Formats: sequence, structure tokens, C-alpha cells
Amino acid sequence: MDETPPASSPFVERLSEKLQHLIQILVGAQRTPPRHLKSFLTGTWLGHPLHPALTDVPITAWLLTAIFDVLWIIGPNAFAWAARSAEVTVLLGLLAAFGAIVTGLTDWSDTYGAERRVGLYHAVFNATATLLYLASLVLRFLQSSGESLPAAVLGLVGLAAVMYAAYLGGDLVFVKGTGVNHTAWEAGSEQYEAVLSAEEVEENKLYRVTAAGVPVLVLRLGEQWYAISATCPHAGAPLDEGTLQGAIVECPWHGSRFCLRDGRVLTGPATVNAPRYDVRVRDGQVEVRRKE
Repeated sequence: MDETPPASSPFVERLSEKLQHLIQILVGAQRTPPRHLKSFLTGTWLGHPLHPALTDVPITAWLLTAIFDVLWIIGPNAFAWAARSAEVTVLLGLLAAFGAIVTGLTDWSDTYGAERRVGLYHAVFNATATLLYLASLVLRFLQSSGESLPAAVLGLVGLAAVMYAAYLGGDLVFVKGTGVNHTAWEAGSEQYEAVLSAEEVEENKLYRVTAAGVPVLVLRLGEQWYAISATCPHAGAPLDEGTLQGAIVECPWHGSRFCLRDGRVLTGPATVNAPRYDVRVRDGQVEVRRKE
């Protein structure tokens, strides 16, 4: 499948740009407050993207709703308890969907091109499912028994919408690589490898070198040397093109900040630390090796 979903259009692009701009105002643009809110919503504090962890709850709740609805349809007397159970799971799914939507839109605000287009469709189907389940819940509350055939039908249609949205979410991650750790396959070298002459290195300046085929970022602060992966884990940006503040480098694309002393991610949207490297100067050469 070359295009999932259909190709873009000027309307879709304009809509995406306006929505992204609005989201960045609400949760913090790349380099402006409230950046810590964005870090929280992306999952920097968790060390893992927050959105995919939250999506399991509404999907599971609404799958249970479908089971309860089918049981009630088969035997409204024998399975009378299923009506109230479906009511509870619909409500649980709606509550969890709010967190999934907010975190998902935050992640989506940093996407471009095909990723952004598929992400928009993903959001539209999720929003449609949420509205269908909200309508279903209202109908259930209006019935003294907690169940009605129209409410069950709305729920089943909502389940179809959320499952297609989940399919698009899988396409984003596994086909387009959205949200994956872009340094996960950087093996690096277990042995020290010379990467540049120590005499060439100026203090407080970022240097991009290659060790065992992996781009590495080197920094000298006084007599101290530091090195981390030169690739931002969030979206693969070249960190050597970022802004340096002391021992902290800021990603040039989305504003994630990393400490070169230990590779720790300080603010998102990145959620994992940058791989660290040991550095030494030997025979006038700067040498690095991957730190375990």
C-alpha cells in the first residue's frame, strides 16, 4: 500500500497547519514555555511515549462494551447484568480517551508530510469513535435498564472507527517510523576509535564525527570531554546543528534538550536518553567508544 490513507490535498494541508499551530500554542511550541507541559504529555518523564500506553485503555474498554452489548442482544433477560456493565465500560473508555487524545495531538504537532496526513486521519477516526460512544452513553442513561438497541449499534460503529484508527496508528509507527527511538539500532564500537585530532578541537564547540559508522557528537569543556550520539532519538535530527548552552544541546528540529555529560534528556518531546560515549585523548587523538 503506497498511500495510507489517500493522497494529500491543499485543504488537508491547510487544516493540519492550523491545528498544529493551535496545539503548539496550547501545549508549548518547540522552544517556548510551557515546554514542561509538552514534555509531560509526550512522556519524557516516563522514558517512553505516553500516548500509546494510554490508548490501550479505551480500546479494551470498548471491546468489552461490544461483548456486553452482544450478550444483551442475545439474551436481554439472561444477561440483564450486561447492560449496566456496558454502561460502565463506555464511561471508562470515554474518560481514558480524553488523555489519549490530548497526548496524541501533542505528538502529532511535531510531524510533517505523510506522517502528519496519516496522523490527521488517525485523529479524525478516534474523535469520531469518541463522539459515537458519547452519544451511546447518553442513550444508555436515558433508558432505565441502561441499555437500548440504538445505543448498542452506535457502540459497534464506534468500535469499527476506533479499530481503523488503531490500524492507522500502527501504520504511523511501524511503516513510517513515527515516535520510534532513532538511535535504537546504533551499535557503536566497544573499542576506542580515533575520530579527530585533539589539536583541532576548540572549547565550547560541537563536533560531529563518525565512529564505527555511527555519528557521534563531541564536546570539550576545559579539560573535560563529553560525547553522545549525534542523532536526536525523537525524530533523527542532527544534534550538531543544534544550540549549545554549557553542556546542554538543544535539538534544531523540535527543541528537545540533552545533557552531554550523561546523555540524559532534559525536556521533550524526546522521551529517551541519547546514547553515551566514553572519550579519551591518546597520542594527540580524540578517541571514543560506546558506553554500556
